[in-house]
Amino acid sequence: MRQGAGKICDWLYHAGNRVVRVVGSGIFLWLLWYAMKWTYYINPGGDEIPVNVPDSVGRNLLAAVLAIGAMALLFTAEGRLGRSAQRIWCRVTVWIAMLWVGGMSLWWILAADRQPEGDQAFVYAGASYFLEGDYGFLYKGAYLGMHPHQLGIVALCELLFLFVGAGNYYAIEAFCAVMAVAIVYIGYRLVSELTDRMAVIVGYNLLMLGCLPLIFYTPWCYGDVPSIFCALTAAWMLLLYAKRGRGRYLAVMAAAVAFALLFRKHSLILLVALCIAAVLYAIRQGDMRVAVAALATVALYTAAYQGIYKMYELRSGVEHEPGIPFVCWLAMGMQDEEGARFGWYNNYPKDLYFEMGFDEKMTYEGAVGNLKERIEVFRKDPRYAGIFFREKLVSQWNEPLYQSLFFNTKYIDGQGPAENSLAAGMSGRYYVKMLSLCDRWQFVVFMGMLFYFALAVKKDSNILQHLLGITIIGGFFFSAFYEAKARYIFPYYVMMFPFSAYGYQLLLENAMLLFRSGGRELPAEAEEELEKTA
Repeated sequence: MRQGAGKICDWLYHAGNRVVRVVGSGIFLWLLWYAMKWTYYINPGGDEIPVNVPDSVGRNLLAAVLAIGAMALLFTAEGRLGRSAQRIWCRVTVWIAMLWVGGMSLWWILAADRQPEGDQAFVYAGASYFLEGDYGFLYKGAYLGMHPHQLGIVALCELLFLFVGAGNYYAIEAFCAVMAVAIVYIGYRLVSELTDRMAVIVGYNLLMLGCLPLIFYTPWCYGDVPSIFCALTAAWMLLLYAKRGRGRYLAVMAAAVAFALLFRKHSLILLVALCIAAVLYAIRQGDMRVAVAALATVALYTAAYQGIYKMYELRSGVEHEPGIPFVCWLAMGMQDEEGARFGWYNNYPKDLYFEMGFDEKMTYEGAVGNLKERIEVFRKDPRYAGIFFREKLVSQWNEPLYQSLFFNTKYIDGQGPAENSLAAGMSGRYYVKMLSLCDRWQFVVFMGMLFYFALAVKKDSNILQHLLGITIIGGFFFSAFYEAKARYIFPYYVMMFPFSAYGYQLLLENAMLLFRSGGRELPAEAEEELEKTA
């Protein structure tokens, strides 16, 4: 009986890894195809409408060849260096990457001189008002009455303002710059757990030099950048636990995921990925501590949110509002305006909520009715449905700047960078150059992720290692149904960098083993080596 149960557990674990491998490889093969031939962009200063243009197949393929060649050169250099010299190169290059990201982030924050607007302004203004005893933002129809899920990031901003003063959005931007540097470092530590190869670690550090959207998003007074740091930290902690088995790594992991959710509600996809990985790991390894840690993470996140809601209720005397129903964003994500928007934001949730007189039940029913109508349109016209979802996905995932310059070059009158300065040129004469550079970089990163899913995810590979891979897969499918924005894909893009670099290692190592075998069937020891590298 026990033997039969063990076989079932093995089958489930193997099936889970196979699903991750096949689906992940399929997604990135599909993305690579479109990224090679087309690209999307959104003009800074214009409407939020993605524009699709032909891309340079030759330049993208050249970028991929150069990336593979650069990794091959790093492997050659690694073979000629002693272990001590290899460690020095790893540390020197990660310092270069961190100084680059930190220095450029501070320059961009100061040079752009951009006062936050839109949701960011409501978040830091709400934190400022709460600190001063004004709770008007909590009333029905007010910003946090409509979007109560934003209370997590508002509470964290209010905590920061206790030390730096209310309304100090520069402090939030500086915090994001620190988090951007920390992201580079945590990614470095993550890669170092995946492999001890100098070539890959240095390759990752060099790859991060071109992660320009991370720099351009540091003035964004929102939770995107800090939540990425938390997600990478959680993945790093899981790898440490898998190797060393110490419970403190799971405690840090749980806290990191909870904070990721407080900073950004979309991190629920990370939590779901954690639960999937934890269950599969517990089934195979018989180690229930990871499953317990996942449950503890859910409890910690729930307690934190409920605690924040209750705190503001007690402080303000205003009862917690349920806000605009989630289904409104799903309904908007299925809408299409003149065959150009494909589920992109159009203010539908807020308009419907106001139209229904702030009645959550009526708003919910109206959104559900609209959603059903759109599903019926898709059912009657499958060809249109295919075009809709294709364009919706590609317009989000194949925008190399991820709206970083679209959002962070919006200036309030009287503010902004000096005329004809480098910062001003980011939304003008240098925009196409930035788009082109990030376009090539994105293609290289996508290709590395394809190699990772195809070569690293084996039936017996450690499922905990694939936490962020599962998160990216979940984010891809979620983006097909939710409100469309390239900004929502930005966190997944940054998560790809450590695994993309590792994917190039696996490609070269597998190619070398196959070359040495002369195309013949690999001997058993070579097969074992392939399994070890994965």
